Amino acid sequence: MNIELWPMILAAVLLGVSCGAQSFIVVHRRLAFMGHGASHGMIAGVGLALFFHWPVFPVALLSALVFSLGVGLLPKRDDMSSDSAIGIMLSAAVAFGLLLSGVHDQVHDDCGGGHIEEFLVGSLGQVFVGDVYFLAALAVAVITLLVLYWQPLLLFLFDPEGARVAGLPVRWMHLGSLAILAVTIALAMKIAGVLLVGALIIIPGVTAGLLTQRAGVVVTWSVLLASATALVGALIAAQFGLPPGPIIVLLLFTVFLVARLFARSQ
Repeated sequence: MNIELWPMILAAVLLGVSCGAQSFIVVHRRLAFMGHGASHGMIAGVGLALFFHWPVFPVALLSALVFSLGVGLLPKRDDMSSDSAIGIMLSAAVAFGLLLSGVHDQVHDDCGGGHIEEFLVGSLGQVFVGDVYFLAALAVAVITLLVLYWQPLLLFLFDPEGARVAGLPVRWMHLGSLAILAVTIALAMKIAGVLLVGALIIIPGVTAGLLTQRAGVVVTWSVLLASATALVGALIAAQFGLPPGPIIVLLLFTVFLVARLFARSQ
């Protein structure tokens, strides 16, 4: 294997650590659809960046933050659920991004900046050494926050009213978790792809929950599962020149099925 690919492999493992650590929060905070919405919402940012030949990552990150925090700040109304709001916004964002990308491809023959398809399923060729530094910083930040605020986080996840009574800033904790999730999704875009990154932040936590009920052990298993499948998926992708996103997601899905069967037999 080309030694130049190892930073990309390391980036995939670091991404698995960050996604696995947050998967526990996403699952128990019921943010799975929000995660899919934010990842698909980035298609608008990708399309906008490609159309104007801007750097893709900052624009995609901004669109993910706007989507996540926008939905998180929406006032609760009886005539529209949050799921409906997310569904409407993600559909509009996908349509906007695909339209801009299509117009860009018709107007510019050189397709400078790449095609939107490269960002839909991920590509190790899009990962650079700078991404490894960002992913390492994110993984350290997520693990550090989990360790420092573990007990308040458990109260926030399983008893929000009790957390409010205890004086915890529940609203800011909610928005903060959405912001970190948006950053993770934006950084995951190059490896897992916009369409598949949602699986990385959902499947590890669900699978780990089938293996144990202890919260700390669930997070540990989730991190191990996400990082291990990201490592194996990236190695396979690098060896055969395939996009890593679909391979990583299929590996995670296979582990989930095995864990499901194991849990049923107990």
